[in-house]
Amino acid sequence: MTTSGAYSRRKSFRRRTIEGIAILAALFGLLILGRMVLTPWDFPLPGKPQLTGYWQGEVSYTAEDKRRLVLHLVRDENCSMACDVTGEIKVCAAGKDTSGRFAGDVHNWSGSRFSLNLYLPQRDGDINMRTLNGTWEGDLVRMNAKIAVIDADGTWSSNHQIPDPPVFEMRPADEAVFQAAC
Repeated sequence: MTTSGAYSRRKSFRRRTIEGIAILAALFGLLILGRMVLTPWDFPLPGKPQLTGYWQGEVSYTAEDKRRLVLHLVRDENCSMACDVTGEIKVCAAGKDTSGRFAGDVHNWSGSRFSLNLYLPQRDGDINMRTLNGTWEGDLVRMNAKIAVIDADGTWSSNHQIPDPPVFEMRPADEAVFQAAC
């Protein structure tokens, strides 16, 4: 009888193990499905584009002043400012390269509208980008930058401000493009 009791306990242990693995797999599947439903801009269905990742474009401050802009958008799980995305940004121009970080908000469920608050070093005597407001559709992001011209002495003068640059487009990039920028 001990043999059949041991066999029964082994069978019961295997069954509980298989059930446990099945429950864990189901929970993992629900977690993935939940992310696809709640944040499709970050974790889309297979074959669909996503907002998070690397992007590149060119912003024209003036007719003579065009700067390459690359950014890396990351969904922020633990932002202390209750933001949805964070990341890094690089703005490239001859002798005016700058890089920094940003935190931002996705304004709707699909991620088609978002804004980024930039934390770039302030450059006296230059145009300084403060925020980016974006719209996203597939492999295209349209950005509108809010800028401020800081005078050479570090002050802000209303008569030295230029209009915000027109809307510019950004396209998907990869990490190598981001790393090689500037």
